[in-house]
Amino acid sequence: GEAEDTHQDEEEKELISQVLEFTEAIVREIMIPRTDMVTMSAAADTDEAVDVVLAEGRSRVPIMGEDADDIVGVLYAKDLLRLLDTGEGPGPVTDLMRPAYFVPESKRVSELLREMQRDQVHLAVAVDEFGSTAGLVTIEDIIEELVGEIADEYDVEEPMITELDDGGYLLDARMPVDDLGELVGVEIPDEDWDTVCGLLLGLAG
Repeated sequence: GEAEDTHQDEEEKELISQVLEFTEAIVREIMIPRTDMVTMSAAADTDEAVDVVLAEGRSRVPIMGEDADDIVGVLYAKDLLRLLDTGEGPGPVTDLMRPAYFVPESKRVSELLREMQRDQVHLAVAVDEFGSTAGLVTIEDIIEELVGEIADEYDVEEPMITELDDGGYLLDARMPVDDLGELVGVEIPDEDWDTVCGLLLGLAG
């Protein structure tokens, strides 16, 4: 009845206000600050890089030259995996890295999201007005900022991951493959499937 309609209106208003808040947000508000960044030295080789990616569970790691203000590129875990597949020996990370994508920390998050989608970039390095590295922002952070606010509001679902006593995990079949990749620290190909269920069916042929 009427109470239900009012409740729905309230929910819609809440949703709209969160989306509006999101459009106002700037990169500085959601970025991973410089102090928490996981980076790698340009002098590192790909073997060291594998250790960092596995230990930190990151799928993309900025490579720095002199210091954190000198980000020379970004290393993708999936490029590392391809290299390991070929069985070639370790090489310099600078040979494998991709160009870094720099954005002002004052940029609106909603604008950045559009640009990152358009340019198919997953990680941006935020810089302050003096050109120093301020932090990092990933497309996942942005989407989480938008969706997370909303999901928290209505989130009464079962967890996607349950840790078992034997150190294993019980996973919901609907869990996105990317989340599984993050959990185990490996970039899992998602060409033909998006969920853990799809991945299992795909592997089982």
